[in-house]
Amino acid sequence: RYLGFVEVHIEQGPVLAEAGLPLGVVTSINGSLRFVGEAIGMAAHAGTTPMGSRRDAAAAVAEIILFLERRAGAAPDVVGTVGLLEVPQGSINVVPGRCRFSLDIRATTDAARDACAADVMAEIGRIRERRSVEIRLEETMRAPAAPSDPAWQARWERAVASLGVPVHRMPSGAGHDAMMLHRVMPQAMLFMRGLNLGISHNPLESITNDDADLVVRAFMAMLEDLAVAAA
Repeated sequence: RYLGFVEVHIEQGPVLAEAGLPLGVVTSINGSLRFVGEAIGMAAHAGTTPMGSRRDAAAAVAEIILFLERRAGAAPDVVGTVGLLEVPQGSINVVPGRCRFSLDIRATTDAARDACAADVMAEIGRIRERRSVEIRLEETMRAPAAPSDPAWQARWERAVASLGVPVHRMPSGAGHDAMMLHRVMPQAMLFMRGLNLGISHNPLESITNDDADLVVRAFMAMLEDLAVAAA
């Protein structure tokens, strides 16, 4: 039978690099919620349509983006992103009649994620009414948060401490294999620092040999700890 699942991964973010730390013990993998949407207003001539008469779809989405940024930024361990933004057949001299966009909301707990999403939906309703635009949303993904198993997380913490490295606990904003295995067995992860502010999925993604050595030693220490416990 399986005792659990452990995973080592580059952080894919800047936290460890900015803190000057080589390793981070993951406390939870963020739950995520994604939507694709479209705002539908009325295309109009940019020069002849008074500002107060416009039904600007892109301006409506811009308000959504700024609200999401403020709302997510006001809560600990919540992030919100609009990664897709498109004005179909847009023109420099036309008030946008349509604007497509995405929403990505993540948090360490499902409750925090859903509270942020609820506030965003309420604000979208107000924007829709105030600007006289239609805003359609389709939920495309809902993944629950995956908190680390306390016993397995503690094993990583002991392994890191045994190397004389400060134990830094942090959530994972990105999804990982451990998120899927969480459904069927205990799991815990260890992060290693990435260079270039942790940029990932990019030619600039990089680590140091020293950090890689620490990760291997931490992994071996964790296995030795497990062997002693099983003896």
